[in-house]
Amino acid sequence: MLLLIHDPEPPPEERPPRRRLPVLPWRPFAWFAVFCWMLVAAGAVGGLAGYLLVLAAIFVGCWRVDRWLAKQYWGGLREVQR
Repeated sequence: MLLLIHDPEPPPEERPPRRRLPVLPWRPFAWFAVFCWMLVAAGAVGGLAGYLLVLAAIFVGCWRVDRWLAKQYWGGLREVQR
């Protein structure tokens, strides 16, 4: 006599985990948009006001790049001691 054991319920199907979409860094895009709009506004205004807007746009761009570079680790392997 051959005894077979049957499970009354089939095993539940395992679904693969859902892939999440990558998170977009919205702040750099916003700053870039501000920079571009300042340049567009400078072209629309013209004259001295336009020149001052171009200087302000360059200042804002350099300030953001400086803030970003300040967060980077620039020590490298110099602090490794033998």
